[in-house]
Amino acid sequence: MRNSVEYNILNAVSATGAGNAIFVEDFRHKEIAISVAGMGAGDTITVKIQGSSSEDVPDFDAAKTASNEWDYIQVVDLEDASTIDGDTGITFADSNDLRKFAVNVDGLKWVTANITAITDTTSTSATVTIVLFND
Repeated sequence: MRNSVEYNILNAVSATGAGNAIFVEDFRHKEIAISVAGMGAGDTITVKIQGSSSEDVPDFDAAKTASNEWDYIQVVDLEDASTIDGDTGITFADSNDLRKFAVNVDGLKWVTANITAITDTTSTSATVTIVLFND
């Protein structure tokens, strides 16, 4: 049986910005679930995954610099194994959904999710969790 832990990065958030930074260095596998709720026709939410290998947790809402090291990272869609560029992110449109992704980046110490765009901040929201485990 594998030993796993689950953390909440964003919990029904309806605004732009980064969620909780999760320390992931001690785990080989990182699986992210993103669910959106309250979506209607014309509603969109874009979520980007951010990662850092810095010793201390960076400010994921501040600009990337040598002293605030982070980047948007690629994820692999567990539905069809397609890759999603970190700078592009995952966009949800028009209806509620849940999608799962693998984060295949060795050497990361910190991971978070950032809502970079949302059209309806009164009804729509995103929840992001990460499950960390070793073989």
